[in-house]
Amino acid sequence: MHHKILINMRAIWTDAANLNNFRYSQMFKPADHAVVLDLGCDNGELIRGWADAKIHHATIWGMDIEKKKIAIARKKYGIKALHANVEKRFPFKKNYFDLVTANQIIEHIHDVDFFIAEIHRVLKPGGYVLIATENLSSWHNIFALILGWQAFSQHISYRANIGNPWRVGKYTGLEKSGMHVKIFTLFGLKELLKLYGFKIEATFGAGFYPFTKILSKILSQVDARHSAFIGMRARKL
Repeated sequence: MHHKILINMRAIWTDAANLNNFRYSQMFKPADHAVVLDLGCDNGELIRGWADAKIHHATIWGMDIEKKKIAIARKKYGIKALHANVEKRFPFKKNYFDLVTANQIIEHIHDVDFFIAEIHRVLKPGGYVLIATENLSSWHNIFALILGWQAFSQHISYRANIGNPWRVGKYTGLEKSGMHVKIFTLFGLKELLKLYGFKIEATFGAGFYPFTKILSKILSQVDARHSAFIGMRARKL
């Protein structure tokens, strides 16, 4: 029974994650010849699809620590992918990019102040950043805390996925996706970006546990503060 609940939760998570990716893609601005940096670019498939849908003749750079994924990004998707740690100084000069993207990355970052400062440094004045992450104040995280468990979105150990008996990934292999060390609310993420010289242009929510499909789409649009995922577009002043 417990195993079936976890499998169903994985399906709910997948539905919410797909909605996050769709709403994230809608945040891209139409442009010509923009220079883009994707932080945690993985194999490059997502950023290539998102950028090509809105940006004509985009030049896309990427940073990731997985060498095999970098090779695919370069060969298959034409990404200028670098083997680099996004928690260290970015290997680019200041005011270089029109757009920086970070989808499901910031929750893995230990020093988020340095991370946001680096994004600001490499962006051109008037350039913008797109960030999406899991939401600490989602209803399912609040429910877990009321029960005395760790929030679903937070990890506390590198050795085991402990602290919440219903966590997605406990039996489905998602624990390999990486440890979540910083989890934000919509308000908190806004405040952090403002602190480093960004103006918030748009926000979104995606997923609304335990609902899926149409109801999840509607509720997360109406109440982004308690959705499973949050995202925003912010412009460098």
